[in-house]
Amino acid sequence: MLSDILNAAGVPVALVAIGIFLFGTYRAFSIGRVLVRGAYRNRALWSGGTMVALVLLVIASNLPPSNPLSPLSFLVIMVILFAFVDSSIEVAREMDFFHRSLLGWQRLRKPVYVILIGISLVGALAFLFEPSNGVLSGVGVFLWFAVGAGSIAYGAAALLLGARRTPDRSMRRFVRMLGLAIICMVLFFTTWIPFAPFSVTVQDLGNLISELFVPAAAYYLYLAVMSLSPVGHVEKEVLSTSKPAERGVFLPSQS
Repeated sequence: MLSDILNAAGVPVALVAIGIFLFGTYRAFSIGRVLVRGAYRNRALWSGGTMVALVLLVIASNLPPSNPLSPLSFLVIMVILFAFVDSSIEVAREMDFFHRSLLGWQRLRKPVYVILIGISLVGALAFLFEPSNGVLSGVGVFLWFAVGAGSIAYGAAALLLGARRTPDRSMRRFVRMLGLAIICMVLFFTTWIPFAPFSVTVQDLGNLISELFVPAAAYYLYLAVMSLSPVGHVEKEVLSTSKPAERGVFLPSQS
């Protein structure tokens, strides 16, 4: 009975998260259409694409575990989130006047890319061809959590540091909100783990607690997108009032 209540409580949580992601996606692509400068436009489009992937993740995570789309969606979204974090860290570093390294991210990114993609492929094969309790499957899940969740958590820390060093107000807020969204996703990926060895009811409670972090991540990601909105308004005014030869001029936001 209690398990049924916990499972039912996860439905509105998922619907709230999907609603925020969908609205955020609409805002991201709307803002991206009016942005001229590549860094800001790319952040908006990256945000929109990532939120579409997260909507699919939320839907797939509510499928039965036996459905291969459920575990495979987690493997795919981890690579997408890592790529989003990586590109955003590079933007934050470029906007830093001194171009300082963010927690040594430049040295770590390429090896982590190789390892993460390799583990994702191994995990995909494990889920497709091995039983859920097989040795390969267990090793793949452990490595995926250790490298995947750990790497994007480290990336979130680099984003928060980069936000402090970024002079541009709009990008500073974007990077900070993105870092908080990534932290929430890491908690979603990992909070259920301590509950796993216990009874089914306790496991369902752990799953529900984990799922609560998804709407929080959606909200922070929405705030990250909306932080680019003032830039979009400025550039839209520039494009509408400037002469054809002057179009493409960008007015940076003030620190």
